[in-house]
Amino acid sequence: MGFVGLVSCILFGIIFYIIINYLNAKYDLSKSDKLIFSIILMLLTAGICYRLGFVKCTDNIFLAFVFMMIIDILFSSYIIDDDFFDPSEGNVKYYIILIIVGFIINQEFINNVSEVFLTGEDLRIILWTAAMLFVYNFSKNKKIFTNVNTGNNKQISINSILSNYAKFKYFYYDECDDDNRELSNVLYAIMIYENNRRNKFMRRIDNAKYRINGGKCRLGIMQVESKKFISDIESIEIVHKKLIKIYNKKSIKSAHAAIKDYYGYENNSVNYIFDTIKKF
Repeated sequence: MGFVGLVSCILFGIIFYIIINYLNAKYDLSKSDKLIFSIILMLLTAGICYRLGFVKCTDNIFLAFVFMMIIDILFSSYIIDDDFFDPSEGNVKYYIILIIVGFIINQEFINNVSEVFLTGEDLRIILWTAAMLFVYNFSKNKKIFTNVNTGNNKQISINSILSNYAKFKYFYYDECDDDNRELSNVLYAIMIYENNRRNKFMRRIDNAKYRINGGKCRLGIMQVESKKFISDIESIEIVHKKLIKIYNKKSIKSAHAAIKDYYGYENNSVNYIFDTIKKF
């Protein structure tokens, strides 16, 4: 690989990283979603390079994923002070799989063909059909193409609600455990709602901004307004204490009333999330 190819892979890595994290911020992608979208981006980029005559740029285009990983490590370590190598996050395993899959597709479906975009070759038709079916399925589940709203925030699918509920119960059970199960579920509903509005990647950027600028801002998974830096767990503990005080009021007769008291208005999105998870 020459100098031009190396520079191209670095540039593609930066572009892929920005696009994937934009999609993640908007649609809360799973690791498998990120992997497939990354492969689709590689295929699209290779196809465009072929059409423009920059075939040499695609010889080792899978290396863009290596540079994506390097960017992620640098961003996590030096910008947002996060542990990229935390086993619970699965980042290392994800990138190893992505690079291996990228290498195989690079060799079999890019380097060994005369055209990357759809032609009459059966293997590529199968690959692109699978990619398009995935995007259709994803858009249907995530409701990308709908403006339907459950209240004052973008729609969140039931699958996303339940998967986040299970994930947050696993990670934050100790902070959310309460004798009042309804209160616990309200806490989880607020957590899912706020995470959907401002996911982990965007909160990392907020943390970086706070460390640079300081001042009062919304921090943590619960998006608590604070003058000092607080972690996700600390934000949960703050909201938990606030909900206990709300539930101690004689006027609070239901979860929806507690949610309204917490936000200061009728938050139909959180009500919808609560009504979904209380069944489980």
